[in-house]
Amino acid sequence: MPKIPFERIAEFYDTLMKGIEYRDWVDYTIDIFDRYSHKPLRVLDMACGTGTASIELARRGFEVTALDRSRQMLDILKKKRGSAKIEIVEADMQRFKLGHKVDAVTCYFDSVNYLMDEKEIERCFACVYEALSQKGMFVFDMNTIYGLERVWGTNTMIREIDNVYSVWKSVYDSMRNVSTLYLTLFIKNGSSYARVDEVHQERAYPTETIKNALMRAGFRNVEAFAHLTLHPSLDISSRVMYAAEKAR
Repeated sequence: MPKIPFERIAEFYDTLMKGIEYRDWVDYTIDIFDRYSHKPLRVLDMACGTGTASIELARRGFEVTALDRSRQMLDILKKKRGSAKIEIVEADMQRFKLGHKVDAVTCYFDSVNYLMDEKEIERCFACVYEALSQKGMFVFDMNTIYGLERVWGTNTMIREIDNVYSVWKSVYDSMRNVSTLYLTLFIKNGSSYARVDEVHQERAYPTETIKNALMRAGFRNVEAFAHLTLHPSLDISSRVMYAAEKAR
């Protein structure tokens, strides 16, 4: 398994994610800010990847810091950010410390699911808490146990976008609530194809486990919403958006 997910497929990541409407995700995040009567200025987009959401946040007027541990993904962000003023930080979300406070931290597209045990969750949440200003907000989504087991499951999917053929083979381990994704890309190059392989793992956690971890880190007013709604998450929610406020 590559030490850092996405490092081998960074240049193709945006092609693979073409169907994701990050503008809707940012709209939704702002709705959550409004629910908490929160008016952030400075936002950290943690595990930002190639920074599509970071750029959208900057377009909305936020002062954005984009953080990821993949240098390859950040290189893509540097090329595509244009005139957007985005501070870029290469760091692990379990072990980062900013030189300044932020008013909100976002973390999109199940990045927190890449943390494979509760100790890693605790380290990440502690870093986020330290980065936030007083009453700052943490907003992030996660795939649920239901989502990994029933939606991802154990199956194979084949896709083709812009001359990139991808094979997504997922295997679910119900004992550990872990989904392993074997991702193979075939990139057309003239009359031949180049093959790239990566292996990714995500672990799902009970909603109460995540809420309790947030509260142990010092957060309050912790809520879990069914994704893209402001309704409480359900047992059949495949993705949950968490929102929490720094206590002091």
